[in-house]
Amino acid sequence: MNGRNSVAFGPEEPDDWEPVEPAEDAPRGRSTAWARVDLGPTLDGLLAGTLARPAPTVGRIAGGVALFYRGKVNGLAGESGAGKTWTALAAAAQCLNQGEGVVYVDHEDDALGIAGRLLDLGAQPEDVHRLFAYLNPCERPTGADLADVVALMEELRAVLVVVDSTGEGLALDGANPNADEEVAAWFLRVPRRLAAVTYGTEPGPAVVVLDHVTKTDEAGLWPIGSQRKRAAISGAQYMQRVVRPFDRDTAGAAVLVCAKDRHGNYRAGLRVAELNVSPGPHGVRVTLDAVAPQAPGEFRPTGYMEKVSRVLEKAHKDGTAPLSYRGIEERVTGRKDMVTRAVSALVEAGHITTAPGPRNATLHTLAKPFRESEPDGGTLDAATAPERVSTVPRPLERGTGGQWPTVPGGQSGDSGGQSAGEDVEPSHGFTCADCGTPIPSGFVRCLPCRVHMTGGAA
Repeated sequence: MNGRNSVAFGPEEPDDWEPVEPAEDAPRGRSTAWARVDLGPTLDGLLAGTLARPAPTVGRIAGGVALFYRGKVNGLAGESGAGKTWTALAAAAQCLNQGEGVVYVDHEDDALGIAGRLLDLGAQPEDVHRLFAYLNPCERPTGADLADVVALMEELRAVLVVVDSTGEGLALDGANPNADEEVAAWFLRVPRRLAAVTYGTEPGPAVVVLDHVTKTDEAGLWPIGSQRKRAAISGAQYMQRVVRPFDRDTAGAAVLVCAKDRHGNYRAGLRVAELNVSPGPHGVRVTLDAVAPQAPGEFRPTGYMEKVSRVLEKAHKDGTAPLSYRGIEERVTGRKDMVTRAVSALVEAGHITTAPGPRNATLHTLAKPFRESEPDGGTLDAATAPERVSTVPRPLERGTGGQWPTVPGGQSGDSGGQSAGEDVEPSHGFTCADCGTPIPSGFVRCLPCRVHMTGGAA
């Protein structure tokens, strides 16, 4: 290896890369890559209990569970300042404290920054020196370089390999992060190859690749660039979002939301862990804590809720409020089903008020802003806040033959209506008349069913 600090990763085949020779019993000129795999030993092991389904064991969370899978490629994404490196180093410090090896491939910091943070986290200097291999690559690797990295992993029996970050690793090689074939090749040559290393009968390391999202995409669950990044994750992928801003001198927290778990231990959208940072006189206390489990029906897409809130805030300032559901959907990027859930959650929490609109639409007005870091939200400037008009539509009354009664000053129709300025106390326990799902107080149908019924108008 041309110095361990000259390792870099690229999608192209190195000049001195040696191809794998076919098995001796393979017919000449034919590969065994597409040969049938015998599932017998795997089935026998599963039935006998000698083989276990994959479970995350690296990056332990208080309570006994963990974040990352050994022998797999895992991902951690977030905007700049979200604390991704703190999370990776917290997992590394856990490994060091257990006498386990770590390899850290750093494209973004330097030895002083990483070593300093490890000491802040309470790692022992002798453990860092003995068990922590730091690589600070400045050029793309040759085949011999990568072989030396594998040898280093085997020497340490590394349980964790961190690549910080995917974007910088691709840029170092001149690869286009939006080009599927180049991104796929980089993942195949580097993270997936490193994850495939084994130590006898013991699985290899959890490979964790850090990546970025832009501020405008922070409500999503995936990093920027090629969609092939999703396919490359063979373990779990998380989105890290700031709950309370923090640094080495300021306490705060971030939450890790599951974007993908190939092995089904966590569902997409689940808040799996919280990173808590607490500076002190003898360093920085960083813990990975479990998030209280959410009861059925309690999931709220808080990232999308903030995006919807910001759209309505802008509409208020621009004089285009209130907005129909279709108007909100056109302005909020991302998954439309999550936009629907976000709007419903904001209505139920009182951040949005609704009123009947033209052509049976429902108009949405922001009552108070919502921020993911401050779920209770704030209030609009009193001088410019919109006048509060009708709030929650009246629930369907018994004995009306399935029709909404006409309300003086309001309108009849499926969405109901009250006179301007009439506040209605919300009721609870409502379910959609069409699909039976829980809905905000006062509605007859959930938002998707209303959209479907009206042909697109909310």
